[in-house]
Amino acid sequence: MPKRRNLCGLAGGLLALCLPGSCQQPTETASQATTTAGAGQWIGSGEQRLWTQTYRSAKLSAHPTLLVVVHGDAAFNPPDYQYTLARQVAEANPSVVAVGLLRPGYTDPAGRQSAGQRGEAAGDNYTPAVIDAIAGALVMLKARYHAGRVVVAGHSGGAAITADLLGRHPGLADAAVLASCPCNVATWRVHMKRRVGGPVWDLPVESVSPEQVVARIPSTTRVTLLVGTADSIAPKALTQEYYRRLRQRGIPAKVLELPGLGHEIFLSKAVQQEIALLLH
Repeated sequence: MPKRRNLCGLAGGLLALCLPGSCQQPTETASQATTTAGAGQWIGSGEQRLWTQTYRSAKLSAHPTLLVVVHGDAAFNPPDYQYTLARQVAEANPSVVAVGLLRPGYTDPAGRQSAGQRGEAAGDNYTPAVIDAIAGALVMLKARYHAGRVVVAGHSGGAAITADLLGRHPGLADAAVLASCPCNVATWRVHMKRRVGGPVWDLPVESVSPEQVVARIPSTTRVTLLVGTADSIAPKALTQEYYRRLRQRGIPAKVLELPGLGHEIFLSKAVQQEIALLLH
């Protein structure tokens, strides 16, 4: 799609949706509780082959909690902050296998690239194929580490994908943390067109918007949403709207507004604390 990429060089380059700032054989197993943390491994094959970086608590139970961390749209830099958050959570909490996942089509700073379509960082790659590839990775990781619970934490575009996963694959995750979520994709794209301009925001997309699948989320799923009150990328109204939809469905959701903070809250103490509350 060369024409589309040229458009995004003009408009999508202005986007700051995420500023940081069968399986291949595993390199480690859950029973090796003393092996070095931060082991990288490929999960899945073909168009669903995704890169992951795995960190584990010093001691693991027979059925640890699996945490999967999903980065945002990363318009400007190759993302690696998902690895940082996974490491921080594993270091701070017992019996956790924390996995930083590189979204389909993305390349990290070390040059590793997950299979699939990256999109143009314009809300265009929250597609069924992307959601299903990440869901497939969760299934494999859960089996690999004999996880008792599954928690997914997503930031920005990764939060939208996480919310989509909750509805498209009901019951796969027990809980989720959604930070800085553009949880109504159409509304968010209108907002971004007004904010940065450019024709990219008018192009048709095949993304699943979280409100389209919220009715399929099991009522036992715990969801925590966090948003900065000064977030100009994914304004707090989008988070509050999705929170109300969750509560209307009887889902035990809660929302935290972080005073004065903007879009980049994923590595904040507040996010880590809320993840910790959902791990057990």
